[in-house]
Order: sequence, then structure tokens, then C-alpha cells
Amino acid sequence: MRPCMVIGFVVGLVLTLWAGPLGAAIAAEPAELIVRFESGATAADRLEARKGARADFERQLPVQGMQLVEVESGQSAAAAERSLEGADGVLYAEPNAIVSAFLRPDDPYFPQLWAMENTGQSIRGTAGTADADIDAADAWDARVAGGTIVAVIDTGVDASHPDLAPNFLPGHDFVAGDDDPADENGHGTHVAGTIAAERGNGIGVAGVADDAAKILPLRVLDGAGSGRISDVILAYGQAFQSGAKVVNLSLGSTTSSRAEHDAIAAFPTMLFVAAAGNGGPDGVGDDNDTVATYPCAYLLPNVVCVAASDNRDQLAPFSNYGALSVDLAAPGVSIASTWPGGGYSWSSGTSMATPHVAGAAALLWAAAPNAQPIDISSALLAGVDARPAFTGRTVSGGRLNVLRSLRHVADVGVGTPAPVHSPDDDSGSSPSGTSGGSASGPTSGHVGDAVPPRLSLRTGRRLHAQLYRRHRLPLRLTCSEACTVRLVLRFHGRALSTKVKRTLVADVSRRVRLRLNRAGRALLRRRGTRTLTVAARAVDNTGNRRTVKLLLRVSR
Repeated sequence: MRPCMVIGFVVGLVLTLWAGPLGAAIAAEPAELIVRFESGATAADRLEARKGARADFERQLPVQGMQLVEVESGQSAAAAERSLEGADGVLYAEPNAIVSAFLRPDDPYFPQLWAMENTGQSIRGTAGTADADIDAADAWDARVAGGTIVAVIDTGVDASHPDLAPNFLPGHDFVAGDDDPADENGHGTHVAGTIAAERGNGIGVAGVADDAAKILPLRVLDGAGSGRISDVILAYGQAFQSGAKVVNLSLGSTTSSRAEHDAIAAFPTMLFVAAAGNGGPDGVGDDNDTVATYPCAYLLPNVVCVAASDNRDQLAPFSNYGALSVDLAAPGVSIASTWPGGGYSWSSGTSMATPHVAGAAALLWAAAPNAQPIDISSALLAGVDARPAFTGRTVSGGRLNVLRSLRHVADVGVGTPAPVHSPDDDSGSSPSGTSGGSASGPTSGHVGDAVPPRLSLRTGRRLHAQLYRRHRLPLRLTCSEACTVRLVLRFHGRALSTKVKRTLVADVSRRVRLRLNRAGRALLRRRGTRTLTVAARAVDNTGNRRTVKLLLRVSR
């Protein structure tokens, strides 16, 4: 067994500090509201509206008809907002907002992390394509925090590295048989940095999930990068016993192991994120559907297989691929990360792509602690940025986008825990225009009993007129299995329609209409452009779930 990697050289130069543009994050302020009145509203109309809402005039704002009002003691801001929304002469009312800076990390090497934020900067002499990144920098602005344990089963990790120490957990060395999984190669330390290097500490690099993940180092590969399947299986058990949710497998073999397959299947509460592999001796990527690399190619629902992309959104020449066996691509060319001895290194390979997905999975789990592995893997695939280079070469047809996946997993609720067996157990969407759009949940290439149904969600005809004149949203649903679907229309998490439940026959399309509630009708009375979300959750007869979101951009 060998790790899928190409080791680069240690970066010795200190790079210039960099900070990105400032933006605004919105958080509701409960004591004040901003209200805008229609141009024809009289002073008496405005006074009557404020009195009815139990809100006092505070100051005029520099837009015609716009005022800041203070909610009286004993009155909730939500109740005052509803009262103002329903008053004659009011265009809209909304909470006063608190704004804060969206800062990019001050880690000196951050400008080199094109995978996190690609502005088209040149990396090692190769100019990139703007936005050919995983949108990690934007996802960080959501301030998701947690302690998702990610097991890095690899060559070990340098526990003393200052960029890793804050997010490091005690691990185990299955090669030497002790509790000191020191890295004698560098590969594991590089992988760990991409997942959880400390962000904003003024040194080095930044990991995808530093605020949301803890690294559990489990050494199974020696200094030359080789190891035994038995040690890998032992590490799976240790990861489970230590509470790991995500297992990073930047390693592989062309030999299938029934024992390893069964070991992964025995731990269905963990998501195994595996490298697709780096081709053969010729250095050219192979089709995993015909020349398989394992554990990537095991047909298990808790395995996610990752190909490597470059900074121009192309499949890396060395990367394996597979329309049925490789789930998605992620950045894996010229990746800067941590290196033993407190250093930093450039490396390329599907080994480098895999920890971007593992880190993303940890971030999603921190946002949705009750999620199951199938929820996380579905969100990872559903959130990809579709690109021609990955169409027909991956299951999803796209490259990892953490921000989009974070939005997909936002509504994940309490799942049904899968049965857990230890090794000793004898039991065995695309934004749409105002004319409508469609979305569907991708089907995983890993076939098994836990694969959720595929759900197709499309808007009906005359969307704009139906919304604004008849206050209803026409939809058409299709489910690949007999399933029950629950739907609701939302705006910034607020329900704009009554919730609807429908039972579908497999592959038979059904029309559904969501009727706007009072909040939805009030929202659409206002002028402006808004992005609404239709959230749909399908559950088939065996309890497998699929969540799909459709974005609708409407204006008046």
C-alpha cells in the first residue's frame, strides 16, 4: 500500500501579510427596527403605524420614507415588525442589523492557498482562474465552530507544529506500536494542515475546518510511505473508539481487500473520505471504474472518493477519475500546507485533494451535529460547482464548494442512527431566474441499502404571475423511489408558505402548489429582488432521506 502523493519542497520564504475586503454579516438587533413608508403616507399614517406597533420614532434615515424606530419595553421586536408590515402605508419593516467585518486570515501563506480563495493569482508560475476554489474563505464567515474529530490515517502528524498543536488530539502509532504517531515522512502532516491548521494566528497556513475540527493522528505508514491493511483496519477501530466522525484516507492500493471493505461497513457512523489515486507508473490518471483503486472504489454508502483539480478548474493530469466510483473533485495541485519541524511544503496529488473534502465534512458536521454520514456525503455532492472538466468523470460532475454544501446541510435534522458493530462483534441547485428553475439531489456512486432516493424539483409555468397575483408557487416533483416529500418556501430561514406533505410513486411526476402565508404575502408586497428557497425532504419506504433545495430569484 502506498500513499497517493507527490512530495514537494519546503517553502522557506516569508510571504507578505494580506487581508481581504471587508463585508457585512447580519445579526438581528432586537430593540430597533427600520421601517420604510410608501411615498403617499402622511405624518398621521406614520404615527398611527408606529403606535399600533408600540414603537417610537428615533430618527430619520437618508432614504425617502425610511425611519429608525425603537420598540417599546414589553413589546417584542418580532411582534412590532409584524404590526408594521400589516399597517397601511408601510412598504416594509425589518430588524436593525449589526454589521461586522468579514476578515480574511492574517496567516502569511494564505495568498498561496488558491484552493481556499482563488482570485486568479499565479501559483508557482501558473496563473489561476478566478473562483476555481472551494469558497472556504466565504464559508468561514458563517463562523461555524465545533470539535468534529477527523482521523488522519497516514504517516503520522508532527504534534509540535505550531500551526497544528491547538487542534491536535493524542493518537496512536500502529507501525511502532506506541502512542507517539510522529511523522517520519511529511505526508500526514501536510494532510493535517489542509484540514485544521490554525487560522488567523499570524503564521503559516489555514485549514478548511480549523474552528470546527480536531485532528486524531493514527500512523499506519512508515517513513517510506508503506503500510499494512491490518494496521489500517486497527486504525479504523481506534478512530471509532475515539469518537471520530470523519476518516481521511490519503492512501490506497490497487488490491481489493474484503477485510478492509467489511471494516468500513462495520463503522457506518463514520464518513471515509478516500483519495482516487494518482494513476500508474506513467503518472497519467486512470479510470477507476475499470482499473480500481481502493478504498476509493468500495461500493459503500459511507465512502466518498475524491479526484484532484487544479487552479484552473481542470482535472489534474495525474488524477484518477470515474463516472461511477469517483464522487467529486477537489483542489490537489500545488497545495501549500504544514511540514514536520515547523515548516511548510508544496505538494500535489489526490492525497492533497482528499483533506479538502474531509475538512469540509467536518465543517458540515459541526453545523449539523445530528447528521448521519449519508447526509454529509449528499450535501458534499449536492453543493459542488459543476464544471465541464468533471462531467462524465465524477459522480457529481463538479468540484467541492464548501459554502454551497454548508447551505445544503443547514436543514438536516435528527437522523436514524445506523447499527454499529465493532471488529469483534459477531453480528454482521442552480439558482434560477424569475421564470423558474430546477434542482435535483445527486445519486451517489456507492450503491447500498442506505442510498437515498433521487428527488427532482422544478418550478411550474408562469411562476412570476402565480407568486405575485395568486400567492402560490407551482412545483413539479419526481422521486426515483416511492417516497414522502415535505416542502416549504423560505426566505433567510423564515417560512413563507404553509408546509406541504405529498406521497409520490416512483418516477411519476406530481404537481404541487405551495400557498404563501401572511409573511410570504407581505414580503412580496415589497419592491426589490430576493432569493427564495424551496426546501424539500424526501423519505423513501426504508427510511433513506434526501434533502434538495431550489433557489428562486424573484423581483417586483
